[in-house]
Amino acid sequence: MNVVLELQKLKEELVLEIDGKIEETIEKLRTDGQTVSERENVPVREYESIYPLNAGTGIYKGKRPTGVVFAGGERIESPTWKKVMEEILKDCCKSSTRRQALMDLRGKILGRNRVLVGSETGKMRSPIKIDEALYVETHYDTETLLRILTTRILDEVGYDYSKIRIAVKTE
Repeated sequence: MNVVLELQKLKEELVLEIDGKIEETIEKLRTDGQTVSERENVPVREYESIYPLNAGTGIYKGKRPTGVVFAGGERIESPTWKKVMEEILKDCCKSSTRRQALMDLRGKILGRNRVLVGSETGKMRSPIKIDEALYVETHYDTETLLRILTTRILDEVGYDYSKIRIAVKTE
């Protein structure tokens, strides 16, 4: 009986936490839409939109990236999702502690059939080299690739990607 009450309480807490995260994401989308470039002097080109990386992976489905805009306003042109992933992970490697955390993840993050982060290309279908003896599998669709990048890699190493934005072509 006591266990049932604890489970119900846990359920209520989780629902409140999820609701708060969704509201937070909606608010970020509202405030980070067009005004983010104006606030940080990042020029938005006529043919593109800029969205925060943590807005959710579904927003990028079917879109082509044009660049990655980091927290300080630095923009790196990235015409493919593989290049987006590469640039963000290379930025993550600039910190020696995060670089070591990424190295520690090698061989520990697995997909269904392949290692996602490894010290060699091995059985990876489409690896990219991030650093010496650090490769990441990128043979996935956009949503899966970004979900792997954010939740399975960056969250694990403690990299704050909340200020990173992705510029995509508007069609």
